[in-house]
Amino acid sequence: MSHSYLILAVAVAAQTPSVQAQDVDRVRLAEPQAAFHEPFSRVTGVRELTDGSLIVADRLEQAIRIIDFRAGTMDDIGHVGGGPGEFQMPGGIFPLPGDSTLLLDYGNLRLSVIAPDGRIPHSTAMLTPEGSLISPRGVDSAGRIYFYQGRIRVGPDGEVETSRRAPILRMTWEAETFDTVAYLPLPEPSGSSRSFSTGGGQVRIQGLSPLPKSATWAVAPDGSVAVVHADPYRVEWYDPQRSSLQGPIVPYVPVPITDEDKEAWANRMGGGNMVMIAAGGGGGGGGRSGSQTIQMPRPEPDDMEWPDVKPPFPVNAARVTPDGALWVQRHVAYGQPQLFDVFDRAGVRIRQVELPPGREIVGFGVGVVYVVNVDEDDLQWLEAYEL
Repeated sequence: MSHSYLILAVAVAAQTPSVQAQDVDRVRLAEPQAAFHEPFSRVTGVRELTDGSLIVADRLEQAIRIIDFRAGTMDDIGHVGGGPGEFQMPGGIFPLPGDSTLLLDYGNLRLSVIAPDGRIPHSTAMLTPEGSLISPRGVDSAGRIYFYQGRIRVGPDGEVETSRRAPILRMTWEAETFDTVAYLPLPEPSGSSRSFSTGGGQVRIQGLSPLPKSATWAVAPDGSVAVVHADPYRVEWYDPQRSSLQGPIVPYVPVPITDEDKEAWANRMGGGNMVMIAAGGGGGGGGRSGSQTIQMPRPEPDDMEWPDVKPPFPVNAARVTPDGALWVQRHVAYGQPQLFDVFDRAGVRIRQVELPPGREIVGFGVGVVYVVNVDEDDLQWLEAYEL
């Protein structure tokens, strides 16, 4: 298997900084268009098919299912295992051309294709030849896969260090080639660190910072990449030809961090989150040579270095809808409903969308947003809201 790497320069047009007016219309989603009658445990992604049915990945149940809201039906896809056509720990799922679907199989450290008939005919290792993890954050309409690389590096003594910027790479599935389309700026690492016990001993992660003021990014169907900067808060779009357009600065009022915020963060970090350390290559069969998957224990909030206020948005806060609009989740006061800023392709915020209490977005379809309603037993009920 041959690989080629091409690092491409980005042409950045000189622009005069501008600031957007703060007031925009806020849309409050009210009643769902549809709600599925069976709960899920931990939805990691949904993918809308052309007939309106959904593929749903559930990490805790180790299941991939296809559901039909109208008929109320639910059927399993594939089987749990490490062999051909099987999966272990389903992560995100993304649309590929022709109603095929890309599955992130973290249990087997491989990327798999789910065919329209539900078979899993093809998989490849989730590792580059150098041993870096390929964890896609988006797929364009041509089926090219986008991920970033370089945030975490494993040192000679097993220490995991963070770098200052990460290249956003585009992978062509058939040719297995990579090129750089943009760079993601990374925050300064904090002085906090944590140690994890593994089968091979202790692994220490340096630079662990709760609620960091870091950039995030997302991919549009046409291959454009949106980089959302935190300081100052603004959106920068890179088109498929890699020229950039920077939107105006978006003013916001920082939200103070409370003790409830700290406890909620610690519970999320210890709630089954996995750290994947990949070191060493793997063949096209998806072997996991030189890699480890570690479940993070719950951190103690008092042991962490906390800022006084929240950044404008959380980590991994950006999503692009099928029609190309960018949604960025905002940090809000503890216990408040989730709020999203919606940006156009010029990086201008055009409206805000507020979810009903207890809801979290898990994906988008054509003119619809899919959310889960988390109940008091931590079960997740899938709902669809018209946009």
